[in-house]
Amino acid sequence: MAKEFSYLTIEDVAEMLKVARSTVYKFKEMGMPFIKLGKTIRFKDAEVVEWVESHTVSNDSSKK
Repeated sequence: MAKEFSYLTIEDVAEMLKVARSTVYKFKEMGMPFIKLGKTIRFKDAEVVEWVESHTVSNDSSKK
């Protein structure tokens, strides 16, 4: 059975992550996976979540 994905626009990703559109463009340049269909850019929701999680920094102050 094939996985189902939601395809998100730049605006959708910005809203989902609570960041500006320009930040999503920066994330794209940093390697956030996207699909380009002609001049249109789309993001798979699951890939966005996976990319963000892989770039999460732990701020564990107990480790010094």
